[in-house]
Amino acid sequence: MQTPAPLTVLGLVALATTAIVCGDTAGKLLTGAGVQPLFVAWSRFALAALLLFWVLGLGPAGLGRLLDWRLILRAALIFGAIASILTALRTEPIANVFGAFFIGPIVAYVLSALLLGERVSWARTVMLGLGFAGVLLVVRPGGEMGTGMIFAVLAGTLYGSYLAATR
Repeated sequence: MQTPAPLTVLGLVALATTAIVCGDTAGKLLTGAGVQPLFVAWSRFALAALLLFWVLGLGPAGLGRLLDWRLILRAALIFGAIASILTALRTEPIANVFGAFFIGPIVAYVLSALLLGERVSWARTVMLGLGFAGVLLVVRPGGEMGTGMIFAVLAGTLYGSYLAATR
């Protein structure tokens, strides 16, 4: 198999990042129109899986590999994160939801240190703290936080767990 050129990889990363933002926006619009978040999350997950199967050229033989428990765990974590963030977006502004979602890197950092033996350093810890302080400036948590923000934090926690599980 031939290694792709750096510009091709950069283009694919840009395309994937754009697809994530478009998916989040479409999810917000769909759930705002009354479509259930679990259905939107499942549809998004299934569409991404089909697209990956097509891009990677996997046939029916590839389906058997999907039954690995580690893959199922990671899929459940990311599905839960998507469903939670879509539920949060039904009632909260998108900036607040994504601000709360950024607890994910902190969760991943802590889980990686505890479960995977990753090295903890002062520099990383300070950078995470500064990043989270920036999030707090955007979100400005207060007493008016609703149920949607709880789902946003849950989404971030599940996403951080997903990051640690995928190492």
